Amino acid sequence: MNELSLSRQEMNCYCRYLLGKAADERSLQLFEGAIQHEATILSDDEIILLEFMIRNPWSIGSIDACMGLFFHNHRLRKRMTIAFAILETNPMYFDFFRPRVFGPTYFLNLSVSAVKELFMALTGRIILLFF
Repeated sequence: MNELSLSRQEMNCYCRYLLGKAADERSLQLFEGAIQHEATILSDDEIILLEFMIRNPWSIGSIDACMGLFFHNHRLRKRMTIAFAILETNPMYFDFFRPRVFGPTYFLNLSVSAVKELFMALTGRIILLFF
């Protein structure tokens, strides 16, 4: 895989994780430009982890949760944050990211989500033991 196609696959993977569809061309271009910074250039081991995530999209949520909790300075986490910021600021995806009004069960839903994210972080930690 060359770096250009790998970065496009990576951005599409993050977009599918968040939005359920592939990224638009502008988001792909912005991501490709943004990850050229030396703080986001991946090592060989990190590329292997990225290729695992691309091949196994089910793992992205767990790896994202794990890195957010345990490895927030990891270069792959920085790339995820860049991708999420690009998507969040793209007017095409406004409806997905716009503020919402929450009902009376919001705090219960929030608590359940927190427990789920903790479980996903622990699952991601187990996955990362192999990388």
